[in-house]
Amino acid sequence: MARTRPTARTEPSSTWSRRLSVLLLVWAAITSVDLVIAVKKQDFKTCEQSGFCNRNRQLADRAIDASSTWKSPYSIASPPRFEAGRYIASVKNALFPLIGFRLEIRFQNDGLARVIVDEVDGLRQRYNETASWALVQEPVLDLDDAHYSVEIDAKQSTISYGPPQHDQQVQVQHDPLLITFLRDGQPHILLNERGLFNMEHFRVKPIAGQDQGEVVIQDPDHPTEQTVIVPDKAYPGFLPTSDDGMWEESFNGKQDSKPKGPESLSLDINFLGYEHVYGIPQHASTLSLKQTRGGTNAYTDPYRLYNLDVFEYDADSEMAIYGSIPFMKAHRAGSTVAVFAAIGSEMWIDITKSSTPKRITSAFKKRSKDGASTDAGPSPVTTSTHWIAESGILDLFVFLGPSSLDIFDQYTTLTGKIPMPQYFATAYHQCRWNYVNEEDVQEVQTKFDEFDIPMDVMWLDIEYAEEHKYFIWNKDYFPTPEKMQQKLVDRGRQYLQLVAIVDPHIKRTSSLHVYKEAQDLDVLCKDRDGNEFRGWCWTGDSAWVDFFHPKSWDWWVSLFRFDKFVGSTKNLYIWNDMNEPSVFDGPEITMHKDAIHYGGWEHRDVHNINGMLYQNITARGLLEREPVPRRPFVLTRAFFAGSQRFGAMWTGDNLGRWSHLQSTLPMLLTNGIAGMTFAGSDTGGFFGDPSEEMMTRWYQVGALSPFFRAHGHLDTKRREPYLFAEPYRSMMRESIRLRYKILPAMYTAFYEASRTGIPILRPQYVVFPNDPKGFDMEDQFYLGSTGLLAKPVVHEGVTQAEVYISDDQPYYHYFNHDLYFGVASGGTTIKVAAPLDSTPLFHRGGSIFPRRDLVRRSSILMWKDPITLVVAVDLTGTQAEGSLYLDDGESFDHEKGDFVHRGFQLAPASPDSKSLVLSSRSLVDPSAVGLQKYDATSNAWAKKIEDVVVREIRVLGLASKPTCVRLAGTQQGLEFDWIDGLAASNARRRSGRRSTELVIKDAGALVVQDWDITLDFGGNACPTVPVIDHEARLQSPECAPGQFYCQNQGFTPNCILRSRVNDGICDPECCDGSDETDGKAKCGNFCAELARENARIMAEKKRKQRVGAAIRRDYIKFGVKEKGRLQDEIEKGQKELERLTAKQQSSQATLERLENEAAGDIQRKKESLLYEKIVEMQHAIEALQKHRQKFEGHIVELSGVLADLSRDFNPNYQDMAVLGATRAFKEWQTTNNLLDENGKPYQIEGEILQVPVANDIDDMTDDQLNALRNEDPLNLIDSLSTRVGERVVPSSSSTIFNIGEYIPDKFKPRYDAFKKSLMDVLVGTGIIYPSASTEGAETAELTSARAAVSALVDEKGRLEERISSAQGDLNRDYGRDWEWKKLAETCLEKDHGGRVMLRAFDHSYKVCFLDKAEQIQHGVPTSLGTFSGWSPTATVGTDEYYLEQSYSEGARCWNGPVRSSRVLLTCGTKNELVSVTEPDKCLYLFKINTPAVCFEEATNLSNEKDEL
Repeated sequence: MARTRPTARTEPSSTWSRRLSVLLLVWAAITSVDLVIAVKKQDFKTCEQSGFCNRNRQLADRAIDASSTWKSPYSIASPPRFEAGRYIASVKNALFPLIGFRLEIRFQNDGLARVIVDEVDGLRQRYNETASWALVQEPVLDLDDAHYSVEIDAKQSTISYGPPQHDQQVQVQHDPLLITFLRDGQPHILLNERGLFNMEHFRVKPIAGQDQGEVVIQDPDHPTEQTVIVPDKAYPGFLPTSDDGMWEESFNGKQDSKPKGPESLSLDINFLGYEHVYGIPQHASTLSLKQTRGGTNAYTDPYRLYNLDVFEYDADSEMAIYGSIPFMKAHRAGSTVAVFAAIGSEMWIDITKSSTPKRITSAFKKRSKDGASTDAGPSPVTTSTHWIAESGILDLFVFLGPSSLDIFDQYTTLTGKIPMPQYFATAYHQCRWNYVNEEDVQEVQTKFDEFDIPMDVMWLDIEYAEEHKYFIWNKDYFPTPEKMQQKLVDRGRQYLQLVAIVDPHIKRTSSLHVYKEAQDLDVLCKDRDGNEFRGWCWTGDSAWVDFFHPKSWDWWVSLFRFDKFVGSTKNLYIWNDMNEPSVFDGPEITMHKDAIHYGGWEHRDVHNINGMLYQNITARGLLEREPVPRRPFVLTRAFFAGSQRFGAMWTGDNLGRWSHLQSTLPMLLTNGIAGMTFAGSDTGGFFGDPSEEMMTRWYQVGALSPFFRAHGHLDTKRREPYLFAEPYRSMMRESIRLRYKILPAMYTAFYEASRTGIPILRPQYVVFPNDPKGFDMEDQFYLGSTGLLAKPVVHEGVTQAEVYISDDQPYYHYFNHDLYFGVASGGTTIKVAAPLDSTPLFHRGGSIFPRRDLVRRSSILMWKDPITLVVAVDLTGTQAEGSLYLDDGESFDHEKGDFVHRGFQLAPASPDSKSLVLSSRSLVDPSAVGLQKYDATSNAWAKKIEDVVVREIRVLGLASKPTCVRLAGTQQGLEFDWIDGLAASNARRRSGRRSTELVIKDAGALVVQDWDITLDFGGNACPTVPVIDHEARLQSPECAPGQFYCQNQGFTPNCILRSRVNDGICDPECCDGSDETDGKAKCGNFCAELARENARIMAEKKRKQRVGAAIRRDYIKFGVKEKGRLQDEIEKGQKELERLTAKQQSSQATLERLENEAAGDIQRKKESLLYEKIVEMQHAIEALQKHRQKFEGHIVELSGVLADLSRDFNPNYQDMAVLGATRAFKEWQTTNNLLDENGKPYQIEGEILQVPVANDIDDMTDDQLNALRNEDPLNLIDSLSTRVGERVVPSSSSTIFNIGEYIPDKFKPRYDAFKKSLMDVLVGTGIIYPSASTEGAETAELTSARAAVSALVDEKGRLEERISSAQGDLNRDYGRDWEWKKLAETCLEKDHGGRVMLRAFDHSYKVCFLDKAEQIQHGVPTSLGTFSGWSPTATVGTDEYYLEQSYSEGARCWNGPVRSSRVLLTCGTKNELVSVTEPDKCLYLFKINTPAVCFEEATNLSNEKDEL
């Protein structure tokens, strides 16, 4: 029974409008947060709002205004010196002559120069530890004096450094300080050319009222206090115009105390003659970075590097997001240079472009005559950059190239190359916030199997953890995590991995061992007062580990031990999210800058490094949890330079919009340039519900991304690829299968990146560094050195693509082998069809591409499958090359030499030969990979795959058909097919036609061995070995193509996919073990056992069906009886209705006659003022009712939304406004007495929240108001004293007391007194009505006639309602045999203990048959829909039709659609709610056992598949 709330308390006077105002204010707060999907830019600073950025940008503004008169106050203070590979000089700032700085330029043996500037003997030490975290090791200096030429005079120091062939030089101008880096005698990088170098020294905060011309530079506690008089005349404009933001700063109400005062660093870096600069991720921006000072296609704010949790970020913005790598690369034709600033604090970088000075271009022309350099010379445009950091020393590495390949190698040697990942990590990952329980996880992997979609990894988001206490499984949903992981293995995904999220925030509760241990070790971050830092995140009140504290490292590593992380297994890997760090109630949703880390450093000094340390220590935890370590996999969101050493990253909380799909490629390319090449995006977008077309295109992008993971927000629809309708499902499936086919090439690209630092996805300018047309190209790329060119479609509705080709090589379409030609110079654009089911992919002429064409359910199952080589011949039609790298994909044995790296080459057999030879050779140079020796064919991994073959070889573009194809060492030739087409060497270069194709069906060449296959083009054909058709051998007429027949003697035969044969897994569908014959797995024959078990199951199923059918017959009996009762009721009612209709007609005729007689009197009354006023007031009541209903509706709707939000609230959007809104609503409920004694909302009948009414308002119900509004004005006039709302009847007194007319006059006074007394008693007791005024009253006969007609109308109406109700019930679909009449409105409920929970809330679920479905939390129901029909897909009236019920139009989800439910019914012996899941956003799936579907003749109908 619904509870009602007690009478409202007496409270201060309030009105509906005031209450509505409160709700509207709260609602405004909420809608401003989330209903518009867009970044909240107001939560994040602009440069103008950042004190140090604004000061230094204004410095640049003043420099621009001063133009040629501008001068830097910094200079070399004393004679510099050069010693042991270092240039050392003292630097002074003329404005502060007593402040000292030290300049050091270190020259490394890798050819890099490192520029370091630090304050000397200051009040404090500037943060100087960034490099120790970012670099692999301290760089080794070049101590070979032969590599240097040093000239130092009074005005300039010139140092030539590095091996002579590098021709590198640095010039240091002493006054003003200017550092120029030259290569081949030409200036490339200039530091402080614009005079913007500025290092704010430490100082004591000025006393209020002190002359700002004086600056104290020493601590007042020191024995002697020094001051410096600041002469601004010589350097006008250099000093800031105010001290705003120097000593304290506030943003959005959050205070930064800045106890150290100003300490920022500013430096201008100019790239002379370079128009294009790249890098400085992470931004959702273009590959070639935009200008930031306004203008066409430019930003107005600098690029910002500050790791922030910016969900729903803009797809084109300079805003900071999750990662920061201060590495910038400049490129022009033939030359590449770069800089890396090892600074871990917040940084802003302005970029502007201007004309290159003529002196630079002229000097190059003079110098370039010797032709020694590959540099094509300065471009007409020079890029100037201005780097502004909040704190730290200047620690700048300078790279002079000259090529991109040189710089990639140097930078990743410095900060680390990516390690080889586990093989599974390069395959497909399936993720969602959240897979809700163990059953959900199993269901997803089963569906992937069912639809033959490969997958290697499933992911669990934060809801797996109890109250988001990481390392603690939520036992309600994941009671047996080890068994769950084992089931994933047992079901055939032998190496299916699970990834669980572990965020850095820790719930502050002493019952959590992680928090307690961190407290005991004193390794938690501190606030500015030295107390434990507290903030709000997923766990609520949270603390953060200080990973800069050495004691935290081994402790955090220990948490991943299997005995500490109970429920984890060797197949569980980790996802580090929120590690910027994200602090929901912090400034800019991150940690306060004045928080304190180990060593006393402020968070401002180390902010951008924090996420890297977290990923580093987590990776160590995975390494050390097993006696024999395996390669870890840790995904991070926040990153810094060097993060590439510890795992993968993804681009964060993107949106399911075309603009975000378009921004994905430039982001991935930029990350790769800066070392973070193991990168990807959330396929489909984290937020939103993308269209089928967008999802299809995003899968095509993901399939070619280094990290390929689908992910979605909990408020998005479920979008596993198998859930989409055709043809989209097949298109997405084929994209995933494409990824698995190209894994050999992808893994080889990973290996190349791990050795050379060259990105896996290579931008056009990297592959073709001399083609200016490709320098800003960001929508196409090459996959490693494989020659595969990709141009994914990322725009809506596009079915044709334009692909740019820089060179003159032929390009072969990956899918149909159509041939397209480049041009000799200048590049060309080709147009290709790009229907939704295809991605423009091309083999570049001259490449050999390895792949595996047999796709299995996971990548590791493919390790012994044959390799296919696609040989795309070059322009001559005779040459191509490629490579293949293979290892065990798991251990570190490859570092010991257990791997295979083969090179394939097609070339003429000799210079004059017409024959071509395709050869395979080992590419391993032991010394180059750090090995003393290497055995290409006998190392452990080579032995393990010694029988793996190159089976099929496809050679594209040959000029003619060969006469013989022979594997060296064999007598007979190899059988082949030939397809005529266009040759690569064809003189008439017509693009878009199919190329020639040679298909060697079964080469039988061992992967690990050297071999040669000769293609002869002259002479007679050679005899060939008949080809073994491996597919045909496994095909049986009993099965569809691509399937294998399991005979299963003694049990039921079955067909399984060809990819399940010889995959090393004993598939239960082949109980006879016939699916595994190659020795990878030994499968026994358990068909007899299975038959016995199946017989037991079927017997039990038949028993349940018999029992259920008997109960169903009872239901039918009840239903038939009820159906008959309703039919009888309708028949009797119809007869009675006919009688009443006749009687009503007679009474109506009498009434009409009397009304006609009284018409004149009635008309007079209608013309009276009283009648007009009554009608006017009734209209007013009606209008006010409508306003009130609308008004109450608004309040009810807003209250309902807020009630849902209060119930479902999770700090989902990192915005405390939502939390504030829920708290304000609860306060409103409390104030208006809408909560019970336990603080829970009252359950109101009809599920509508009651609207509070003040006690001082005499409220009237709608029924009372309707009665007033519907009164007959004529009756009111006739009965002015009659009770409001009662029917007017002839006054009883007029008939009882007419005797007065016959009383003698002398007795009339006594009679009148008696009459009055008696009348008062009768009226007071309600026996009679008081008399109406006789003036204008209608006759008693007319009143009686009207009452009679009215009574008959009422009686007839009631009867019609009964008939209609009975007819409606009769017409209702209670099942084919009325079996559901017995169960109508019968309710089944499943509570928390039944583990049907969908999220980490105290929910239970209830379904009332043919009525409603509900979710109940804290006693408050939320509608999941009302009954709307039976199965929407089955034929009406069939048994299948009654196996499903639909419930629709439930309560709206927070920030989502209205809730609805499907109820799947299965035969059972009792009515039982088995489970509830949420397969899609706000769509609930109830599974129920009931006798009502135990049909007599269809015993096998069920929503559950028969289990073996």
